[in-house]
Amino acid sequence: MNIYAQVGQLFLVILIGFYASKRKFLNDEINNGLSSILLNITLPLLIVNSFNLEYNSEMFTNILNTFLYSVASFIIVILISHLLYFKVKDNNKQILKFATIFSNCGFMGFAIIQTLYEKEGLAYASIFLIVFTTLIWSYGIMLFSGEKKIKSWTKALINPGIIAVLIGLVFMTFSIQLPVVIQSAIQMVGGMTTPISMIITGSIMAQVSITKEMTNIKLYYGVFSKLILVPVVLYLISVILHINSLPLDVVIVCHAMPVAAVAPIFAGLYDKNKDFTAFLVFISTLFSIITIPLILKIIS
Repeated sequence: MNIYAQVGQLFLVILIGFYASKRKFLNDEINNGLSSILLNITLPLLIVNSFNLEYNSEMFTNILNTFLYSVASFIIVILISHLLYFKVKDNNKQILKFATIFSNCGFMGFAIIQTLYEKEGLAYASIFLIVFTTLIWSYGIMLFSGEKKIKSWTKALINPGIIAVLIGLVFMTFSIQLPVVIQSAIQMVGGMTTPISMIITGSIMAQVSITKEMTNIKLYYGVFSKLILVPVVLYLISVILHINSLPLDVVIVCHAMPVAAVAPIFAGLYDKNKDFTAFLVFISTLFSIITIPLILKIIS
């Protein structure tokens, strides 16, 4: 199956979520419940299962490299966001910065990576998630709140995703094999992550109101920066440095995802422009149908 077919099947599931929401089979309450199940149960189990690999020195090196690439990539993307929006004076400046830095890697990113790179790719994506989660609950909140210091490192460092990564690393390092029944159950429940995440994404898209924000040119500038500029810049840097590896490809794919689905939640919590933020998520997800296969083609 080629890249377009692999990505296309995921977007067909998004359409199912869109349809289900329009038919009132899904609503905010159900979406919140599904999101909680995904973030606290299915995604952590998917992460644990992704580390069910044979441990060797190459795997250790790749995991370490993934962590370093992830940290370096976020430093680069944060710098890019400052350069892109330093002239923006309205209240959308911080939203645009957040949107450029933080992607929908937990929902869509893991689904795409599981489809393309299977278990090994998911293991590297899980390492990326450690850096992502730490930053979104620290620097991400600072962007929306306007505060200059991090209030709680607990949320940034202790959550189901990071705990699952640590458990998975222990299992892989010490070659711990769970009973077949337990391992099969973990694999089955973890496998629900991709369809659930795509259905939630489609449902969220169906509930976004078309507002005056549709004509806001900054919105499309932000979408272009997120979906095209950031991953292309990261790819060009890798070419210049002669780095060609699966861990780096996974990091670039994670950054190529649409705007993080939690952005409107943060915007509402900190009294920012929620309509602009929600539409930014919607448009970036819509356009990613075209841009994700394009980026995958470039890096492959």
